[in-house]
Amino acid sequence: MANRGKGGAGRLAALIIGGILGAIGGLLLAPRSGKETREQLKARIEEMKEESREKYEEQRERLREVAAERGQELRGRIEDARERLVTGVETAAGAVKERIGRGAEKAEEAVEVGEERAKEELEEEE
Repeated sequence: MANRGKGGAGRLAALIIGGILGAIGGLLLAPRSGKETREQLKARIEEMKEESREKYEEQRERLREVAAERGQELRGRIEDARERLVTGVETAAGAVKERIGRGAEKAEEAVEVGEERAKEELEEEE
């Protein structure tokens, strides 16, 4: 993608330079006085400068739009990744809670069994 941008800028520069050179060549070969030629050349250079400024502004605005679009896409991807991460953490936390709950139940059962055995042994000793 970066290549496309470079190629477009290179083509734009070549177009501008070619236009300027063509205008200069045409003006220099035209049968006019030196003063007329210089005035025409100056006017054409001003036109080309203005056209270049306009093209530059168009390209700059286009780049801003592309950057804004890419920024939006990136924000969307980040949000999706964040949501997946939150979901994964919540799932893992739920699994851990479930295991802890099962472990607590087993511990309670073991305590109850231990208490019953202790009671039985105390009753046998009496």
